[in-house]
Amino acid sequence: MIPHLSERAIVFAPQGRDAAVARDMLREAGLRSEIARDVPELVVLLGAGAGLALVTEEALATADLQPLAAWIEAQPKWSDFPFILLTRRGGGLERNPSAGRYLTLLGNVTFLERPFHPTTLVSLAQAALRGRRRQYEARARLDELHELAAVLEQRVEERTAEHELAVAQLHEAQKLETLGQLTGGVAHDFNNLLTPIAGALDMLQRKYGDADP
Repeated sequence: MIPHLSERAIVFAPQGRDAAVARDMLREAGLRSEIARDVPELVVLLGAGAGLALVTEEALATADLQPLAAWIEAQPKWSDFPFILLTRRGGGLERNPSAGRYLTLLGNVTFLERPFHPTTLVSLAQAALRGRRRQYEARARLDELHELAAVLEQRVEERTAEHELAVAQLHEAQKLETLGQLTGGVAHDFNNLLTPIAGALDMLQRKYGDADP
């Protein structure tokens, strides 16, 4: 993900001038913003990197939301992407049954009823971006843990290989020691066998040696 894209706001409000107005409000507050013209483009922009998305209720009401739902479902464990949903007057959860469907779809969503003050929108966007930054921090920690786990796993494999080599060398040494003991025992027995034979030959030599012509 490109760093300068990871904190931008994606505005999806295809009807009228809502998108341009919202984008300008966010830009005046110092928030980088891009406009998505339809759901497929919204999904592409989200996939490239974003800090939050600002969408209108009517944009969701008339669109095929399957690509967006699939993108949300496929988020990594560290990610809970924030949405701000601009609703019509009286479009809050308590008065708008369809709002519950959007809550289920979007998950991490804040409802903002129109008309609203620009300061309110900017404040919600900044809060959403702070939450997204904390998610990025969690991702960084998870990456560090994965790297550490990989290093530890490699070290364990190396230590295991060293241990197996040491055990094999020990077994080989024990085999050689056993063979040496066996060889020494055979030589000792052979010496014991040769001693009386040599003694007998010596006696015969002394007894009959002088009789030789």
